[in-house]
Amino acid sequence: MPCADWNTKMPDRRRRRGSRRISAAKGASASFVFFVVFLVFAPLARGQDTPNPLATAKALKCRFPVSSAGAWKNGDPAPNLRMQELNLDVKNINTQESTAEITGTAGTAFVSAVLSGWSLYFVETSVGQLNVTTVFAQETAPKKLKAVHSRHEYLQMSVGRFVSEPSVSQSYGDCEIVP
Repeated sequence: MPCADWNTKMPDRRRRRGSRRISAAKGASASFVFFVVFLVFAPLARGQDTPNPLATAKALKCRFPVSSAGAWKNGDPAPNLRMQELNLDVKNINTQESTAEITGTAGTAFVSAVLSGWSLYFVETSVGQLNVTTVFAQETAPKKLKAVHSRHEYLQMSVGRFVSEPSVSQSYGDCEIVP
């Protein structure tokens, strides 16, 4: 027999179960609204609508004032942090052809240029050597982008009692896009 006032005539157990269903439905609706808002606004919060400044860069002026060098002493790695003044100029950047030129303390080198996501990589290889310079599309100061320069060198040789060791270092600084 149907009740005109179902809320007062229904046993307590059934009344509570029904209110839980209503609360669950309200919670699901709120979750759905939050999800839609998140999908709409999350890309804006991450800044993905702003263009990547590295995508159109043709030249960079980089400085790396801090360096960490690694060596092995008695078989154990031993890092050494130091201040330095390493400057690199990158020009003729062409990410479509994956080419660029870097000028530093050892002269000019022709390198591979790879734009991937929000980073621009410059890779140089020669016998026993790999250098990678990474520029991130994130500022340290206005118009200065975070950058890292890594060197890995090893040419096995021994002369008398001298035996060569791998040489590794990583330098930290920033780069500025040059017009």
